[in-house]
Amino acid sequence: MRAKSRTLLAALAASLALLAVGAAGAQAKVIDLTGTTTFTPSAEATQFLANHGVTVGPTGEATAENGAFVFPIAGGFATPRNYSGLLAHKGGLEFTKGERSAIVRNFVAVRVRGAGAVLLAQVPGLRGGCAHLRTALHAFALEHPVAARRVRRVARRLPGSGHLLQAVRDYCKGGRVIVLAHLKNLSKELTYGGAVLRADLELSRQAARLVNKVAGEEAVSAGAPLGSAESTVAVVD
Repeated sequence: MRAKSRTLLAALAASLALLAVGAAGAQAKVIDLTGTTTFTPSAEATQFLANHGVTVGPTGEATAENGAFVFPIAGGFATPRNYSGLLAHKGGLEFTKGERSAIVRNFVAVRVRGAGAVLLAQVPGLRGGCAHLRTALHAFALEHPVAARRVRRVARRLPGSGHLLQAVRDYCKGGRVIVLAHLKNLSKELTYGGAVLRADLELSRQAARLVNKVAGEEAVSAGAPLGSAESTVAVVD
């Protein structure tokens, strides 16, 4: 499972880079997005957390509404045809049991057609930054040198590439970046001026370890159903 996750991350990262540079090279159209994402915990997630005395609450700019959590979209981009792309969010969640707690924040949903989809998150207070993502990209570059060279060459000419790289560096400095969940059963519904994107979330191995550390026992395992997410996005004019 660990090797599979690394391969997925490498494919996602490389595909996103190609998606971005493709827009600059007039090879693909990319649209900027804004909006909100509502996460509704599954009955299973609510039950296994309650059974082990772990509470969950919003932090930062996230809010709790009728048993769900709402996160503003800080920025995003996607292809208009299938909405493969990226959505970066503000706010986060805090898991607490007694004096133990852990925060996951600044969620980044990444979807690439043919490669899969994941939800990344920062864990403040933990070292490592984006080390495992860099390792995955390095492995991808070794296996696909031609594609890697193309990404690097075109990315250097991408308008605003300096600001993009600085944003990535800042994100990686904010704490350890983990795969929080794998996104399944993805769908989209086009609306006037945007779309509604939906997905089911399955807990990752990294996130399961984090929750179990807060619980102080084996409360959950990878693959557990976390719930569902619905992103209402609008195209930025």
